[in-house]
Amino acid sequence: MSNHRRPGNLSARVVASSLFDLCIALFLLVFAPCGQGETSAGSELSPAAPVAHLEYHEVDFAPLAWEIGVERGASFSKEPVYSRAGVFRGLLRLGNITNMFMPFAWDSRQQRLYLDLNRNRDLTDDPAGVFTGTGQDVQLFRGILLEFPSKQGPYQVRVDAHVFEQGGTARVFLYVRSVWDGAIELNGKKWYVAVIDRPDGRLGPALSAKEISDRMVIRPWAQRDKPFLWWHATLPHMHDLSHVKLVTFPYRYAGNAEVFDAFNFPARLFFEGQAYRLDCRIERTGARAGLELSFQPFQTPLGKLHLGGDFIHRIVLDGGSSPDDITAVIDAPAAEIQVPMGIYARQLVLLQRAGGTNFAIGLGTNRLEVTETNGVRFDAGGPLRNQVEIARASGGTVSLQYRLANAANIGFHLAVHNEEAPPQLAIRQADAQVGRGQFEFG
Repeated sequence: MSNHRRPGNLSARVVASSLFDLCIALFLLVFAPCGQGETSAGSELSPAAPVAHLEYHEVDFAPLAWEIGVERGASFSKEPVYSRAGVFRGLLRLGNITNMFMPFAWDSRQQRLYLDLNRNRDLTDDPAGVFTGTGQDVQLFRGILLEFPSKQGPYQVRVDAHVFEQGGTARVFLYVRSVWDGAIELNGKKWYVAVIDRPDGRLGPALSAKEISDRMVIRPWAQRDKPFLWWHATLPHMHDLSHVKLVTFPYRYAGNAEVFDAFNFPARLFFEGQAYRLDCRIERTGARAGLELSFQPFQTPLGKLHLGGDFIHRIVLDGGSSPDDITAVIDAPAAEIQVPMGIYARQLVLLQRAGGTNFAIGLGTNRLEVTETNGVRFDAGGPLRNQVEIARASGGTVSLQYRLANAANIGFHLAVHNEEAPPQLAIRQADAQVGRGQFEFG
């Protein structure tokens, strides 16, 4: 499933989870996503609902990056011997309630990170919470195992951490190094399903349109071990989702894989012509917690969507974060398809030429409103064209930005590219070349 070799024989597993006292109140009768340690509303699963039992496993890349809020000024009853200067004491805000906060100390001079895993304000009795990092200004600490509570028992998430100082405080980016995955049978077909958990102790859909939610991957079982493409915003564009994440400095040093085919984990999913409510919970099956993900079929009115362009391999229509919204995943779509009626604010497009091995990944932010009668059009496909956008920058300079776009001006990125041969730029005056340069990928 990764761009790297998977450890052992990872017989695909799926993902989903459920922690949520809070989510039941928020999502009421429609669907209770996985939240803070609770099962969803209507936890008695219908016998007709296909269920995937997802297993935890760790990977050698980081499919999700997340900045964790930091509060400064934690106090401790016992502390290790630090260097003489450069010690930051604070709290990692791993969730929205105080018992999810993690006290820590960062000794930047010794490149040492101390986590108070048992939260008893003693940094000397947590040997598993002491990490030695690499780097100077930006320090990387690998292999941190976070544990979160749930009604069914604790579950774990493995992360790496980038820690650096900015404006007199520590900034911490966590890179998830574990997934939940497995198999599900839908409409007589076997599918690989994976869920990638955010390191904040709250599994499931986002609670607002500006959040980056957990990720979900669903693909044919036979393709479970292929590198998969991942839709994710770069950090500067985290809120407006204007960019597809192809990892750039310094985040590559956390071991991020280049690309994936994941989408925001939805409360409701339309897939293979059927609508499902996704319901998930933590399950205790062994030494480590697993996840149980059910696909509860339901009926929903459909409308027409007209697709334009060539080479469309998959489109994902993201309805947003409301429990009434739905995400539609359509593979190899025809020029006219039926999808649930509603408003889709974001669109993920995967293009692949017949017989080709590379993918182009596009992210649209069109507002598609599908009704019973309107027959909305979405120009999602190719061909693609190379563009250079020119804008004024400060100091009298000119900014040149490279884009790969289709006729509807949706920007795309190639899943596989040669970093040693990025797009080139040549500036000519008459027959003479007066300038040259190259663009960075991502």
